[in-house]
Amino acid sequence: MARVVAVRGRMPVVLERTFAMAAPLRTVAAALRHTRTVTTNLGAVAEDPAVPVGELLLAGDRFPVATGAAGDAPALEGTVCRADETAVELRFDSSAGRSGRVRFEPREPESGARSRCEVHLILSEAPEWLLPRLDGYLEAVRELASKWSMRQIVVGAALVEDGMLLAQQRHYPAVHAGRWELPGGRVEPGESESEAVVRECREELGTEVRALERLGTDVPLLGGSGMSLRVLAVCRVAGARLPLPLEHRALRWVGGSELAGLPWLEADRLLLDSLRALLSSGSEPQDPK
Repeated sequence: MARVVAVRGRMPVVLERTFAMAAPLRTVAAALRHTRTVTTNLGAVAEDPAVPVGELLLAGDRFPVATGAAGDAPALEGTVCRADETAVELRFDSSAGRSGRVRFEPREPESGARSRCEVHLILSEAPEWLLPRLDGYLEAVRELASKWSMRQIVVGAALVEDGMLLAQQRHYPAVHAGRWELPGGRVEPGESESEAVVRECREELGTEVRALERLGTDVPLLGGSGMSLRVLAVCRVAGARLPLPLEHRALRWVGGSELAGLPWLEADRLLLDSLRALLSSGSEPQDPK
């Protein structure tokens, strides 16, 4: 579906187009954030982004943009305005002060099929050079999301109490020692993701939690693991004991303003925007029973 409006003196502006994706919404949302897919398809450059970024983009990340053929010298800068499970929004700025915006919104189809979703494309003052690149970018996202949807899942627990998020510090292996992560682990055969996060919190923290809702996008784990991280918001069951660092060096309750300063493992760091939103929402997860 496409709706096109002509604007006098400028290229037509595509207000909205819809692309079907054969992958779950949060997997597609992750693929939309994939740094290399964005920079090579929409930026049309193979250069590193302007600031150090990870496998997935976060709000505030910047990347160079060539407006001519692929490989041309960068002429603009792209800035990530939003990159989470609800949307990826990019702004393109020129030295002349002009800018254009593009927003990609993954949505579940009206049929309610969880294994599929649609990406709604919304442009504002679309620059001429950007329009031919959109189909190639979304086709790359479709292919990437299809691959990622087949990965084994590792779950993480976002446990919030009194406006603070629980983090735990690794003491092994040596390459990860001293860094912080969310509680969690691999989903075992025959387990649901909710069952896995409850078991992992029991094993790692010695406490009972209840799984609530998904948080953020999928995050592909690097190093050839073939796994993806999925985070669930959880709450401690009424009367359950306080968490203990049974398998980690230490535990720490972290406020929203402290999140960025903590040396997280890379996969957890890529979910900081969603974790920050959880803490700033003011609605603390509660045990529903």
